[in-house]
Amino acid sequence: MFAYLVLHYKNADVTIQCIESIISNNFEDYCIVVVDNASGNGSYEQLLEMYGDNDKVHFIGNEKNLGYAAGNNIGFRYCKDTLGVDWIVLLNNDVTIEQPDFQNVLLSEYDNNTFYIAGPDIVTPEGDNQNPFRTECMNAKIIRKNLIHDYVVLILMKIKVQQLLKKLLHYDGSIFKPNETPTIHSFKGVVHGSCIIFSPDYIKEFDGLYNGTFLYCEEEILCYILNRLNYPYSYLKSVKVTHRHSVSMKREIKDEDKRKMTEISHRIASYKKFLKIAGAKDDIGRYLRRE
Repeated sequence: MFAYLVLHYKNADVTIQCIESIISNNFEDYCIVVVDNASGNGSYEQLLEMYGDNDKVHFIGNEKNLGYAAGNNIGFRYCKDTLGVDWIVLLNNDVTIEQPDFQNVLLSEYDNNTFYIAGPDIVTPEGDNQNPFRTECMNAKIIRKNLIHDYVVLILMKIKVQQLLKKLLHYDGSIFKPNETPTIHSFKGVVHGSCIIFSPDYIKEFDGLYNGTFLYCEEEILCYILNRLNYPYSYLKSVKVTHRHSVSMKREIKDEDKRKMTEISHRIASYKKFLKIAGAKDDIGRYLRRE
C-alpha cells in the first residue's frame, strides 16, 4: 500500500487541492494521511468536515506545532506502525500529483534498481524544475560557511545595515551547482524536500526524518546520512509532481523583515544540528530512528 503523507498548517484551500489531486488519479491500494500541525484557525476542522467520511483519508491532529520534521514523523510512524504501508510519499501540502501512472512508474523504477528514497521530477506551474535540489551533499566545511553567513545576515538585519545586507541576502547557500544531469540511480546529491518518496527498504530500517530540526535542512540531513551509510537513493525523472509553492510563512508573519529573521534563525538552528551530525563517528543511522 502507498501512503501519501501531507503536513497541513492553516491553509485549507491548498491542502484540499493536494488531496483532490491524489484522489482524482484513482490509484489502487492507497491512503492519504493528513497531519495538522496545530493550525488553530478552523482549517483542520474544515478538512475533517470535507473528508471525515472518506475511508481513504486519515487525520492526525497535533496539539502543538512540532515543525516540519517532527510533525511529519508523527504521520510517518502512524503509516508504518498502524497502517503497515509499504511506501510513504511525503508531500508538502502545496504539491499536487497529476500523473495517473505515478505508482506504477515508481514501482517499475524500484524493480529495476532498488533505493531507500527517491526524489521525483518536481516542476512549478511556470515550468521550472526544482529537482535535484543540490548535486552534491554538504560537508562540514560548507555547513560552517553557511552558518557563519546566516549569523552575519541576522546581525546586520538587527542593526539594519542595508547596503551589505542586500548583497548577502542574494547568497543562496548553494556551493555546488549542477554541471550535468545526474544519472537516475546513482544520485549522490540532495533531493528537494517538497516531495520525498520512502521505499520499503527505508521504512523497514528507519522511522522518518531526523527529528531535531524545526524548519530547514531536513532533506540535506537525510541525504547526507544515506550517503554516509552508502545506501542508494535516486532522482527519478519519470515520476512527476507539481509544486505550487504556497507561502505559508508569509501568511503567518506579515512583516517581511521579521519573517526573514525568523527564517534565518530557524536555519541557523538547523545548521548547528547538521554540523553535529556531520561530526558523528559512530552509528549515524541512529539520527533517523525514533528516540
